[in-house]
Amino acid sequence: MKSIKAPITDEFEVKNSRFITYLIPLDTVDNAKNELMTIKQKHPDANHHCSAYIIGDNQEIQKADDDGEPSQTAGVPILDVFKKNEITNVLCVVVRYFGGVKLGAGGLIRAYSKGASEALKKATLTQKQKYDYLEIRGSFDSIGILEHLIGEHATLLSRDYGEDVIFNVSILSRDRESFEARLIESTQNKVSINIIKSVEYYQ
Repeated sequence: MKSIKAPITDEFEVKNSRFITYLIPLDTVDNAKNELMTIKQKHPDANHHCSAYIIGDNQEIQKADDDGEPSQTAGVPILDVFKKNEITNVLCVVVRYFGGVKLGAGGLIRAYSKGASEALKKATLTQKQKYDYLEIRGSFDSIGILEHLIGEHATLLSRDYGEDVIFNVSILSRDRESFEARLIESTQNKVSINIIKSVEYYQ
């Protein structure tokens, strides 16, 4: 499953109707509702603010809203774009300013699908990554070695000095075992490593 890295805005016209798409990354229903309200306030005179959001690692939470367009011609086509592309944790709002020419059910479905699809093409996609947060404790004579290896393979979060030096770092879970092996080998096993927590998020 993938998500998007940053908000996207796109715009096009079909038979004088103006369509403006907002594609926004988020991870809660409350965020989706708040973002939708903000967009409605930004376009108070638009005829329709059709939307869909999909949230959860397995797209568990889904909602589509036609906002006055004929049933199944706006929200569902928007939602289908993200379901088919295995995208989650997004809200898509397609704002329509009616241009005076009716598009018919087929035309509406194509227009709202296009709104979602074209915005998605412009987006930078991300995948969920799992990170381990480690506490690395070593002797003062190993500081140089530890700093070098951490700099090459992990992200330093903090360091503390007491009887030993303690580094708090984060690293991709898939890289942790090889990183630990290098630490142990380079310090001749004079290092202790504890996993504090593991976290998954889109990045």
